[in-house]
Order: sequence, then structure tokens, then C-alpha cells
Amino acid sequence: MYLTPEQLAEIKQSIENQRQEILKKLNEPADEGYEPEVRGDEADIANSEGIAMTMERLRSRDVRLLKKLDEAARWVDSEDFGYCESCGEEIGFKRLLARPAARQCIECKQNEEQRERGYYHPRPRKPAKPIQRDDDDEGELD
Repeated sequence: MYLTPEQLAEIKQSIENQRQEILKKLNEPADEGYEPEVRGDEADIANSEGIAMTMERLRSRDVRLLKKLDEAARWVDSEDFGYCESCGEEIGFKRLLARPAARQCIECKQNEEQRERGYYHPRPRKPAKPIQRDDDDEGELD
């Protein structure tokens, strides 16, 4: 594993901080000052419905992110944590710290998003780093 114990501890703390922030938002009552329009002209009612739908989408997004953070909390202790599911390269500490639920390196994620949007133009990948081996292991087969 390329991450140090200190980095793993930071990522675990980031997961917990993000979880607590989302749980706090989900547990507080929805905007107490917001009352949906039930009377008035069609524009007011439509605007009010749009606001209510947006608030529900944001809440749903938070619930999905909470599930992903719970997955990340379990994944962080496995051997393959921090490696891209698509290419196997290291995801990167800063990316994992900001988004612990990330399962792909930034390049693979960008390529996936481009394919989803229909304008995929793959970027050339950096050459893989050579594996460093001890001199006394040369020629031996495992």
C-alpha cells in the first residue's frame, strides 16, 4: 500500500467529518421558513414546486453520498484501497482526502464522464513507473 498510516488516519477522519456534516443536515428540519405556495398565480406555484423539488434532490444526493462514505469507511481498511478500479494506478492522497469514496483516479473518472456525455477523447496515460526490485531477486521466479 502506498499510503502511510498517517495518511490513512487523515482519510478516516475526513470520512467521519463528512459523514457528521451530512447527518447534521439530514437531521435538522427542512427549511423552517419555507412554505410552499398553494395559492397565487401559476408562476408562483410553479416556482414553489421547483424549489421543493430542488430541496428534495439535494436531500437525496446527501443520502447517496452518506452511503458512499459508509462504503469508503469499510474499503479504507482493505489492501486495494486507494487504487483505481479501472486502471489499477494510485488514486492520489489529495483526491482521496477530498473524496474518500472515489474509486477511480482522476484521469479514468474524467474519461468516464466524457463517454457519458458523448465526447470522449482519451488522454494519453503517463507511462507506468518501473517496479523497483532488489538485486538479489533478479532472475528468481515466484
